[in-house]
Amino acid sequence: MGAQDNIKHDDKAVAHTRRTLEESDQITETVERSMRLLAVIGRVVGWAWMLMLVIATLQVDVGANRVIVIGSMVLATVWTVFSMWAARSRRIFGSLQFVVTDAIVILLVGAASWAADAENLFHGGYLIPTLAVAAYGLNLFGATLIAGVIAVEQAAILFSWGEGPVPALSSLGFILWGIVFGWLFATIRKTDAYRRATVDELMVERESSVRKSERLQLGNRLHDSALQTLLVIDNDAGDPDRVRTLARRQSRELRNLVDVYASGTSVTLKAELVRVAGEVEDLFDVSVSAVIRADPQMDDTLSALVEAAREAMTNAAKYSGSNRIDLYAAVEEDTVAIYVRDEGRGFDLDEVSEGHGLEHSIRGRVREVGGEVCIGSKPGDGTEVKISAEAARGST
Repeated sequence: MGAQDNIKHDDKAVAHTRRTLEESDQITETVERSMRLLAVIGRVVGWAWMLMLVIATLQVDVGANRVIVIGSMVLATVWTVFSMWAARSRRIFGSLQFVVTDAIVILLVGAASWAADAENLFHGGYLIPTLAVAAYGLNLFGATLIAGVIAVEQAAILFSWGEGPVPALSSLGFILWGIVFGWLFATIRKTDAYRRATVDELMVERESSVRKSERLQLGNRLHDSALQTLLVIDNDAGDPDRVRTLARRQSRELRNLVDVYASGTSVTLKAELVRVAGEVEDLFDVSVSAVIRADPQMDDTLSALVEAAREAMTNAAKYSGSNRIDLYAAVEEDTVAIYVRDEGRGFDLDEVSEGHGLEHSIRGRVREVGGEVCIGSKPGDGTEVKISAEAARGST
């Protein structure tokens, strides 16, 4: 497995890790949304319950203050609608301001029966869902505290009506509801937190495994290439041409290996230029000195530039008469520019036909992607080919 294949494998592992973390976040948001939905559903059910009792009170209890009765129903309706809107946001629904305001509204609705001088409580089950709201925003302690306040209010109203201790003590049921909701929401969140911690541990282990795999692959790569080449060079020390060829090939291999691992991406401009330069070196027994100061990820435009640069180096190796070629690449004002230079015999541009590997192989490729080719050469003064095109946004 080559270095680029290793990087691709690691990229897949990183992408899988990222997806896993995103899915974990989505699960947490689903859990939180479900708890808010439970509170809102309870509020809507409580509102419908209260509406039936208010209608019955208006029809049966002629002594009840109709303005207060209707006003409490309007308040409950408005707050129910606002609660449904607030439940869309975890930040709003779980804020201290919302929980406190919710408790105040509930206390007003709970006291409306006493203020209207009604014969019976007509708020029905509208008070209970506020304990779910308190449990969501303040957990067990906050839900129990607000439940205690509501219980005291309701018990006081019943005592003021001359009810016995048994009906008043039934108000303690609010405290029970507060404990139930507080415990339920706290348990759900604790379980989700444990799940997230488990996922995080697995991701840490996966990342550690990837790093170990990278080190092992790098060690194997160095053993299979560098060490083996050094052994061959040691055995063939008496053949300078053979040693020079092996050293040049190994230098390119190590440079490519370092570039690939350092870039963290599967294919980049630097890696591709080093690769094609090495192919030209092997094919024509020349030395390509590469200085590459741009390393964007490859795309169709850069692929065309690399192929054009390959053709320019091939022409230099075949026709210049020089055994050294200079390759330089950089980003110049959002434009990727590749220079191929040699100090060979050069040529007269006016006398060279367009079929001299220039028009189709170099200019044709570059023009197709909106780039430009500039060639400078004089007989006896070498040749310089500049290949350039606008870089894709975000690639440099």
